[in-house]
Amino acid sequence: MNEKGTEPYKTEILSREGLLAAGCPKEAIHKILQEKNGRCQCRCLRQYRKEILKKLYREQEKLTNVDYLLYHLEKKQQEKS
Repeated sequence: MNEKGTEPYKTEILSREGLLAAGCPKEAIHKILQEKNGRCQCRCLRQYRKEILKKLYREQEKLTNVDYLLYHLEKKQQEKS
């Protein structure tokens, strides 16, 4: 416990501003802040993390495809030179 008698860092870590900075949607922020059980809060955050990773993997796949196209276009240009 800290000087004020509250759990250390709890309010700082789970602040609305911190969750917004993490990109959490408003519905998730409301759910997390209303939940008093730390395990449930973790479950909500882990679910959001999974959603972010899914989006990241989709974007990574697009980037890989663009790199493939660029590689072959540049290779074709070099062959013409």
